[in-house]
Amino acid sequence: MKTRTTRRRPVTVKLGEQSLEIQAPGFKAIRRGAEKQFYWIKDDHAEFALYEPKTVRIYVDGLDPEAACERIQRICLREQEAMLAWADDNSSDRERLGPKYDGTLNSVIVLYTNDEESSFQNLKANTRQSYADSLKVVTDTIGLRRLDHLHPKNFRRYYNNWRAPAEPGGEERVRRAYGCIQMVRVVLSYGIEADIPECKRLRDGLTRMNFEKNPPREEIMSFEQAAAIVDACLKAGDISMALTQAVAFDCMFRQGDIRGDWREEPLTYALRPGEVRRGSKVWSGMTIDQLQPDGVLSVRTSKTGQPVAHAVNKCTLVMRCLEKLDRSNPFAPVAARPDGKPWPDRQSFGKVWRKYATAAGLPKNVWNMDNRASAITEAAAAGASDDDIASTGAHDNKRTTRAIYKRQARQISERVQAARQASRNE
Repeated sequence: MKTRTTRRRPVTVKLGEQSLEIQAPGFKAIRRGAEKQFYWIKDDHAEFALYEPKTVRIYVDGLDPEAACERIQRICLREQEAMLAWADDNSSDRERLGPKYDGTLNSVIVLYTNDEESSFQNLKANTRQSYADSLKVVTDTIGLRRLDHLHPKNFRRYYNNWRAPAEPGGEERVRRAYGCIQMVRVVLSYGIEADIPECKRLRDGLTRMNFEKNPPREEIMSFEQAAAIVDACLKAGDISMALTQAVAFDCMFRQGDIRGDWREEPLTYALRPGEVRRGSKVWSGMTIDQLQPDGVLSVRTSKTGQPVAHAVNKCTLVMRCLEKLDRSNPFAPVAARPDGKPWPDRQSFGKVWRKYATAAGLPKNVWNMDNRASAITEAAAAGASDDDIASTGAHDNKRTTRAIYKRQARQISERVQAARQASRNE
């Protein structure tokens, strides 16, 4: 292999609470909106003009700076070596992955989800599960299609099929269809990284195609409806589900931050208080010792890693449930099945929650995931400042609060108009 001068400019990045200087070939940190994204970027020398991929996104866990730094350096070195090898003798990742690729879309999906160098391995547990759900639909419906026989236009028909109602006269499944298209794009992008034939042709075609996605949700769960679900759970003797609903609405939490998640850990891993093992997987999540009537519920949220704190005695629905809570096991999950164990997945939790929501009179178009946005909308309508809401809701910035989570806050408009009219009178 020829000797070349390689870019190794140190880049200063903030990981968690630390600012670190990272030196890795081709590494760049690029600001996209409010956040910085990390990339390996190919050398701009003319020798590499035809090399693909031009960039590789690097996903890291900002809460573990040392591991993040190691991952950045490892990926940058891997991509740099692949680029140099391509320039020398056109070698690629095909040799390593070739035996597992049989020309079908399904084989690329299997590689994407199992290759230790795939970005899929660095997804958070809840995101990985969401990806897996959509990938299963893609696999079951078009997984046997050969890439060399596919044309980008085929995906228009597949999208329409995924979108079709589950039963005649039912609601179109736009969210399902768009999620599948997004997964196809992700898998084909991985295929480009792995130098799998046909992936770039199909991915480029999809880049020029637009698919309708669900509009932002506008459904609102009122306090009265949230309270009705809590009452339905308490009436059935399901204190855990009542408390889960109460915490979600009172404290503006995502379901996953309460329900917790499962992750792979070696059998030698020592469980921390409150963690539960099931084979090779370990569960961690919110436990009842965190909910003391005169205390503060402190949680670092899973999505943004932002810390939030809630005064428990000011949370009306939570206090209603704590009166009935069995505290014999302080490390029991807040969101637990009737046998006291954590929920295995969001689907099984969601089915039971829906049963109580229906019993409480909620329409089917109001979902569990609406708890958070509804609570934030209620706070905004009541006059809470964007700063306070962003802090309580663990948002990185106020734009997120305003753009996504405020729904139909008519009271805000009424207050604005009242203030303007009062000013005119003065």
